[in-house]
Amino acid sequence: MGLLLLALSAAFAAQVPTSAEEAALRAGDVVVRELPASGTGVRVVAFVDIHAAPDAVWQALLDFPGRKASNPAVQSVDYYRPSTGSEVWVRWHVSKFGVDIVYHNHYVIDRATGRLQHALDPAQPNDLVESTGVYQISSSPAGAGWTRLTYELQSDFGRALPGFIQSWMSSSGTRDFMAELARRAAAH
Repeated sequence: MGLLLLALSAAFAAQVPTSAEEAALRAGDVVVRELPASGTGVRVVAFVDIHAAPDAVWQALLDFPGRKASNPAVQSVDYYRPSTGSEVWVRWHVSKFGVDIVYHNHYVIDRATGRLQHALDPAQPNDLVESTGVYQISSSPAGAGWTRLTYELQSDFGRALPGFIQSWMSSSGTRDFMAELARRAAAH
């Protein structure tokens, strides 16, 4: 699993906002950009500037059960292995548009670099073919007291999906997710 996450780091190049995206961030927007995906999946990068310290962003990001309270699509969030200081194993059950999905993500925390990476746990049953992602916490050009959260995600159901589900996975769902993370971090 560690090698998979190292490969993930190499596969996901550091994304930076364009000048137009930077302007949208300064206006308080969440920016989501679709990227070329492999197979039948979706790949996006999202950016949000959060008026909170990095520790508050970490707290919101690692509060996996808190995501259930703010997202009606999340049916359950269960830790299926004991967490360590640098690793977390979470079973997700998500239901949206009549599609039920259960998958197991292994998260690796690297506070020193501001990175949280995840990949499917291949030792567990998963309804997804792929779920890989990298969160990056960094200082924001918005100024002191602001933190930028960048999230690059690639997911694949292993089959073609209707356009509205694809759109929800690639843009609107990610935008809502990032906005909610920002709201919870700013509230700390």
